[in-house]
Amino acid sequence: MIKILSLLKLIKNKLIRIKDFPESVAIGLAWGASVSVTPLLGLHLIICYTGTWLMRGNMIAATVGTVIGNPWTFPFFFYLDYKIGILFYFKEMSNYEFTISFLINNFDNLFFPTLIGSIPLSIIVWFLTFFFTKKVLSKRYYGKNKTRS
Repeated sequence: MIKILSLLKLIKNKLIRIKDFPESVAIGLAWGASVSVTPLLGLHLIICYTGTWLMRGNMIAATVGTVIGNPWTFPFFFYLDYKIGILFYFKEMSNYEFTISFLINNFDNLFFPTLIGSIPLSIIVWFLTFFFTKKVLSKRYYGKNKTRS
């Protein structure tokens, strides 16, 4: 619990220092956080930067958002992704082993449900992160500058 609170405090401090519009920072952070819940580990930054660039978000905030996905949180995200994935189409495996050979032999049975399950979770995380971050940063940004465009 202490690690989570210190991680959130670190993210908050990094976001406050970014000099950009709240919407841009919120877009970047939302992309970083939402991509972090997917099992596409080698592609997180590429997907995150592409989505952020297309929506004209802040790349620094996107990088900060990917901190959400780390060795402490991946097991929880992947388990939740898998459980959501088997609700849609796939059937749940009856037995599990936490060995490399089991993971390699059952790659299709584990990866595809996890990938499909990560899609709705990523969408939810994107919108929650975007609206929460925009609200928090807008109060700070527009509180200093009394003019809104």
